[in-house]
Amino acid sequence: ALSFGNTYAQHFFSVNYNELSREDAKRVKEQVIRSSVLPAPLTRGTNGEYGISFSTVQNTKIIILNEKTGNNVVITPTKETPAQFRLQPFFIEELRRSFLGDAESYLMIEAGTDFSVRNAASFSLQAEEVFIPRYFYGPKEDVKEALPEDRQIIHIFKEKPRLIPAFPDDPENLRYVAWLEEEMSYYVYMYKLPDGTLIIYDEHFNPNTERNGTTTSRSGNLQFNLSGNLNTQQQVATLHAIDLWSAELAGTIPIDINIMFVNMGPGVLGGSYRQPHYWNPTTQTWYSSALGNQLAGYNVVPGMRDIRLEMNSIFNWNFSITTPPSGSQFDWITIMLHEITHGLGFSTLVGSNGGYVYTTSGGTSANTDFPGIFDRQLYQGILGANLPDLNQSQRAALVVSNNLFSGRPDSYLLAANGGTRVRMHAPTTWSSGSSVTHWDNSVTFPTFMKFSASQGFRLHTINEREIAIMRDMGWAFCSPIINFTNQTVTTNTAVTNGCGAINVQNVTVTPTGTLNIRASDRVIIGPGFTVQPGGSFTIQAP
Repeated sequence: ALSFGNTYAQHFFSVNYNELSREDAKRVKEQVIRSSVLPAPLTRGTNGEYGISFSTVQNTKIIILNEKTGNNVVITPTKETPAQFRLQPFFIEELRRSFLGDAESYLMIEAGTDFSVRNAASFSLQAEEVFIPRYFYGPKEDVKEALPEDRQIIHIFKEKPRLIPAFPDDPENLRYVAWLEEEMSYYVYMYKLPDGTLIIYDEHFNPNTERNGTTTSRSGNLQFNLSGNLNTQQQVATLHAIDLWSAELAGTIPIDINIMFVNMGPGVLGGSYRQPHYWNPTTQTWYSSALGNQLAGYNVVPGMRDIRLEMNSIFNWNFSITTPPSGSQFDWITIMLHEITHGLGFSTLVGSNGGYVYTTSGGTSANTDFPGIFDRQLYQGILGANLPDLNQSQRAALVVSNNLFSGRPDSYLLAANGGTRVRMHAPTTWSSGSSVTHWDNSVTFPTFMKFSASQGFRLHTINEREIAIMRDMGWAFCSPIINFTNQTVTTNTAVTNGCGAINVQNVTVTPTGTLNIRASDRVIIGPGFTVQPGGSFTIQAP
């Protein structure tokens, strides 16, 4: 069997700009000068990382100080932070551009919480090409770029790749995969933009030489840009999976997907990295970049990938569009449909302890304990409460209760499932490789979104329930006409049809509401449409 799943981030550091006053920064520097602590040169690893070692992580702060100006950045570790770690070159360069400023050299100081100096090192920035991400924010009609001086890195988390065990029923294989995920762990960085938007940056999604050219999906209303090292047969099969989703959903922002076919050694069929997410301060919700860009109406992080996969070349794959796999083969198109569905947003941010991914533990920056848009579709039982309305201990109990369902009231998913919620995979023993982010194995409808798929299993159709939950999360449905009728708009609401027209009738926009209509064809305003004083209404159409 092939097992799918997701992993969870650990909060390692909080980052604060100019936590030290100029006077305190001066005193810290004088401590270094007066003490026997000599600033030794900071060492760099083979990949250019800056190696850091704590004498202790308890009651510790790391100060990066511009000796010339006194500008400083203070990094506070959490109790989970290891005694040794590495800072990436991009992080130091981002700090230089955003706040530290230029200097011949910088001090990196380990200090107590009272800023008493324990150790110090000096370093100079080398002239090198470092990729720095670009971020945009604001409504589509007034988009602004958040330059380095306009934004801040506020937290650093440790992530792991999500590896797919070749033999999920073998405890030894599962232990090996867990060890390998830990060995391959890496850091991701939380940015805060001027409007309060939070964005997770992961260097694995940078554009780089792995792209090896770009192929655009040949049809459909949701465009994908496919890159990687796939040969013609593999590329044709992947594009077929892409086109199946592209025929069902609509969007105006292309989705960048990168797939590498490489030798990953025995025991692992493939793996993926958690897709980039950003948090919308208006909805108090995290979105994957593929969906979030569509809702924004522009590419919030241009040039970055949205989905990145690595698949193991040593296993026996069936790449055929028409011929079923043999009993010893895994079906490539089925697996691609599954992984693309996760990348489009079918993925939870809740963990086994009931907390959400990217929740911070201490520090002075804003609390980030918020659900993803997928989590807002989840419920306790057939008639119970919405998962985000529960407290953390209640959420922790729910995700191992075998009583987790999806389908909010009046949702497309309920309509597609005969008016009842759909059971999710939430076994009484938590499995980081399967829990929450899949339909339960007990569902009887045909689907590729169960937590495992056996050799020989093939399914090249998307179930109406998968389409429905995507629509509930905000994806536009590819339909010649969408009827938006009999609605009262009280919040920021967008209705999009990238495949045709939108018919608006018997809709009231209240003083607190904003209605944005976007269509690739016409917008029909019928009887009963009212915008009350204070409400807002915009149309984007040919």
